[in-house]
Amino acid sequence: MRLENSATLVEKQSAEPTWSDEPWNRVKSAIIQRWPHLDSRDVDALPRDVMELEKFLVEYTETPEDEVQAVVREHAPAPSMLQRAGHFGEQLSGRVAPPVQSALERVRYEVDEHRGTTMGLVFVTGMALGVLATAAYFRSRPPASTWQSYLPRQYRG
Repeated sequence: MRLENSATLVEKQSAEPTWSDEPWNRVKSAIIQRWPHLDSRDVDALPRDVMELEKFLVEYTETPEDEVQAVVREHAPAPSMLQRAGHFGEQLSGRVAPPVQSALERVRYEVDEHRGTTMGLVFVTGMALGVLATAAYFRSRPPASTWQSYLPRQYRG
């Protein structure tokens, strides 16, 4: 039992990147120099992802984002295109989600307040779409020729 736990711990440690690369050592020393209240062990526990590191430092140190970016990006290796796209997606979803949520809440409120009107509107809309679809179907069929109109339905082709 003890051997399994230590083996799992070794696997987890080897999977996690260490702060041994030269650029990351420079980042670590710049962070400790800029924010002396962070200990070397605290910085070792931080992720080696530029975006995650900046996000953590902004929240933890209550420093403006542009200042944190200046300190970290001066020394850190540039993030990959995939990391940049992921970060952009997170920022975009953070800006888009609140208005969409507000609109959904407003629709729910209106439906709850005016159930009869909403159900009537849905019914009329469904009927109109049904009539339009039926008309489009019959208009898309080619008209029967004069000779075919004299034949019984089973022989029309």
